[in-house]
Amino acid sequence: MSTESKLDVLSHVGQGTKMGALFRSVWLPAILSSQLPAPKCAPVRLKLLGEELVAFRNGAGEVGIVQANCAHRLAPLFYGRVEDKGIRCSYHGWLYNEEGQCLQMQNEADASICSKVKIKAYKAVERADIVWVYMGADDPPEFPKFPWIDLPKAQRNATVWIQESNWLQGIEGELDSSHVSILHTNPETMATSPVHRPYSAVDLTPKLYAKDTPVGVLAVARRNAGNEYYWRVAQFMVPSFSSIPAADFPVGGRAFIPIDDYNTYTWDFNYYLKGALPEDFLDYVGKGLAFPPQSEYRPYRLNTGTIVDTFVPVRTAANNYLINRQGASHSSPSGIHGLNDQDRAMQEGMLATPESDGRIVDRDKEFLVAADIAIVRSRRRLMRIVESEESLNKFRELIRDGSAYGVVPLDVLSDADELDDFLQKHQGELYSGVQPA
Repeated sequence: MSTESKLDVLSHVGQGTKMGALFRSVWLPAILSSQLPAPKCAPVRLKLLGEELVAFRNGAGEVGIVQANCAHRLAPLFYGRVEDKGIRCSYHGWLYNEEGQCLQMQNEADASICSKVKIKAYKAVERADIVWVYMGADDPPEFPKFPWIDLPKAQRNATVWIQESNWLQGIEGELDSSHVSILHTNPETMATSPVHRPYSAVDLTPKLYAKDTPVGVLAVARRNAGNEYYWRVAQFMVPSFSSIPAADFPVGGRAFIPIDDYNTYTWDFNYYLKGALPEDFLDYVGKGLAFPPQSEYRPYRLNTGTIVDTFVPVRTAANNYLINRQGASHSSPSGIHGLNDQDRAMQEGMLATPESDGRIVDRDKEFLVAADIAIVRSRRRLMRIVESEESLNKFRELIRDGSAYGVVPLDVLSDADELDDFLQKHQGELYSGVQPA
């Protein structure tokens, strides 16, 4: 398959697309629970996989995620009233519950008509202070058994913000281990972020490997560390989840959830098995040095015209990411403040196809090298899953009980010098529970 057709298949997520069908096969993070802080509070506008939606919390505290517009005259439900039983359109008073069923029409005397009107609604659940949504038409799988999902609140956190690019640019950055030693490392101080050991600042050309797993791909980097090797193993989980190792800080990871073909919700998850999240970690994160970037919660108009309510980074392409060319930041010679700001500057500014409004990389013009092995492997992995209904159903069956997502990354010093030897010694450390078949 040509690079151009791969671009089409992997980048597009709307109804009727192959990647859209894959994303509609898994539970996706939609909004933070804190964005709906109380029963009957203001609703939240969002967009997922190209669909305009509104989230609300009814008087019983239940969350609904439904289409953004009333069935009657297509007025925006966002400007409606959230009541005990649902959300009421302000135009003509049609009331909808969390399942999208119309319960009342204030401008229609025949009450029996209500039963005939139902707007699109998706299954929503709250786990780990996140509202998750399942956008498939069938019954959802069991919830993914991420290692952090049931930890006490003090031991985990989740944040979200918008990225002005196609989702694939984001997740591929997670699989690119060699850029850490360059983009995120200050050569004058040899300082990397606290998630890396000093070897990442010294060895700029790690030996890279990639290996398929049941749920995705291992992205592996081996760096020289004296008489041993410094091994870092990141987990890519289909369709767009990652789990990233940490030397001292809590384990991190991201999810790149498509708003549409041109915009992405970037989610960051951190967890600490030893106890509450360390204060030095919270301080580092609070300064915008890592993930999330410094952001403000506000309405944001997408390049496609839709308005969503989300966290918008302070540093964007519109202000050149507030780059300071006179001095390096804490971790990078670029002069761009934080790790995610640095990543977004690269990913949002990649050469794009003209028809994508600058948002989807023109992969036909890439010059890939050995350092891109995990990216290439992950593209092929995704393509194999979506190549047919049979292969997609096989993946759906794999994730049916949620256990496939119970994987962890690894940051370790080892005397193993090749991947097979390393995995033979450390394979069991890459799973938080029972290994999937």
